[in-house]
Amino acid sequence: MGDVFLMNKTVRRFVVYISIISVVALLFALSMLAPLVTTDADFSIYNTGWNGCSSLAVKTYRTGSFVPNLELAGGEEIEVVQRGLTSYDVDPSTTSLVFIGPDKTMGEDDADFVHSFLENGGKVLIADDFGTGNTLLQLLNTSSSFRNTPLMDLSFEKSPNFPVIYDLAPDPLTDGVDMLMLNHPTTLSLDPEATALVNSSAASWIEGGTPRKHPILSIERYGDGELILLSDPSVLINSMLDKRDNSIFVDNLLGYLSHERERIIFDESQREMNLVYSMVYNYSPPSRNTIFLLLLVGITGTTIVFAPVDFKKLLLLLKDKEKEDLVEKVLKDNPDWDERKLKMIYERFSND
Repeated sequence: MGDVFLMNKTVRRFVVYISIISVVALLFALSMLAPLVTTDADFSIYNTGWNGCSSLAVKTYRTGSFVPNLELAGGEEIEVVQRGLTSYDVDPSTTSLVFIGPDKTMGEDDADFVHSFLENGGKVLIADDFGTGNTLLQLLNTSSSFRNTPLMDLSFEKSPNFPVIYDLAPDPLTDGVDMLMLNHPTTLSLDPEATALVNSSAASWIEGGTPRKHPILSIERYGDGELILLSDPSVLINSMLDKRDNSIFVDNLLGYLSHERERIIFDESQREMNLVYSMVYNYSPPSRNTIFLLLLVGITGTTIVFAPVDFKKLLLLLKDKEKEDLVEKVLKDNPDWDERKLKMIYERFSND
């Protein structure tokens, strides 16, 4: 009677453990259904690697002005949808728009959107070196452009491809910045109405040119808005933020873009996303067999770890059941044998 009570009590406890652990394991399995948005595309705000701008996105989020440009769309499968530039319903006077290292040619509809956005008071930052930023500038009918030719400078760190810039005009964008470190930059060719805020040293040059200063950062009026050009998007990537005063510059840049503005939109629609990102669009949930296996592993492993005493009791009960079955089988074949002695023999040899 006592053994039966012990078994019932132990089994009840074991069932409780199974129930709790099953719920935990199920929640773990369900968490796998949530898509993780990530990519290794250069300059993407969804790239957490050395060449991505995820830290910039986090900094922007902390200002309270970050606008997500991804949406969840329902259907037979949940999809992560990239918003197109023209899908935004924005007030240009309270919004800033950022392009970092675009590598897709911008269409006329998108260019018209940016033109109207600037004309009506929007702020636009285009940070590019050898991408397709000039396509947008041409459609905007400004004479400013990216030269698409590498800049070399005798003021450098590591190599001339990593210029150290110290010619900075007084401005909110350069406040507190003594030096910037660039990473394979190009230079700007500026519209007469544009103002250069940051220049390379007088000992810098581009291929085929003579040493002289070259503009790196500029700002110009465009209608009621402002167009900001930066000829090195690498200043904004994760691995460059701790170089020289780059982090201070990035903070200034975000402060300028968010000043008296409610929203900052990072446009990712002008970027070619790779397979790592695309796989997120049409992910499939784990199969039933996968979820069952997760539950089984979770139940078994967690029970052994968190319930060693009760599990040991359960194993003893199973061992007793095995002993009863074995003795019963032997007695069936040899009814004249002594049951008590058989059990003693079993105990003796099972413990050795």
